[in-house]
Amino acid sequence: MTPSKTKGPAQDNHSILRAGNLAIGYRRSEPIVRGINLDFSTELTRTRVLGFVGPNGAGKTTLLKTCLGLLSPLDGELSLLGSDTRNHDFAGVRKKLAYIPQNRPEGSAGQLRISVWEAVSFGRLGRNGVTGRFRGVDRDAIDAAIAYCGLEKLASRAVQDLSGGQFQRVSIARAMAAEPSLYLLDEPGSFLDHEGQGAIRELIVSLATSGVPLILVTHDRALMELCGAVLFFEKGNAKLLDTKEYTARAEGLAT
Repeated sequence: MTPSKTKGPAQDNHSILRAGNLAIGYRRSEPIVRGINLDFSTELTRTRVLGFVGPNGAGKTTLLKTCLGLLSPLDGELSLLGSDTRNHDFAGVRKKLAYIPQNRPEGSAGQLRISVWEAVSFGRLGRNGVTGRFRGVDRDAIDAAIAYCGLEKLASRAVQDLSGGQFQRVSIARAMAAEPSLYLLDEPGSFLDHEGQGAIRELIVSLATSGVPLILVTHDRALMELCGAVLFFEKGNAKLLDTKEYTARAEGLAT
């Protein structure tokens, strides 16, 4: 299986993420970031991958959650795949998104014991509903995602018995099974050992070359190189930069 090449809903000028004077944060508190202006378009960059980079606590995950509609913009405008996140029609767009959050190795402890196959199958619920029955095409998508992520031998194992790296691969397989129009990943592999990080990095490289847009929160320099541009967060601001420009700036500060 290769990752889905579904292009998603109609998009104005192929825009993936657009913001105008956007302020983000939590209600009844000061914005974490103000004045975000960007138009990340597939026509303007060499890849369909946008990186969110910068120090911890600068607002990267907050913007990712705002893109998902989990948080509302405090001010300004925000649209994803051509749809305003505050419009009623964004509910339809949300079903086409695949969110892969940070997963600590112990993150599955205490949950209902389900198999890897069942966990990956959740990625198809957006297409069939909670009570919908899986068709042959659904089972094929689940099996293909499991195979692509190298989980065939673990398909019947409970997710609670997996290592951190295996659990993260399940999260990616679940996202792939959904055949989304956009992937959103929050620091994948951040709690894994060196070997686990390498395996996850290889999977993300595959996603990045699939043609499906991807927004990636990361501190990983190798993953940054996949990005057509990066949104750099610092001291309450966020600025869209060419990836090479950001890398040069970061290397200059490190010397």
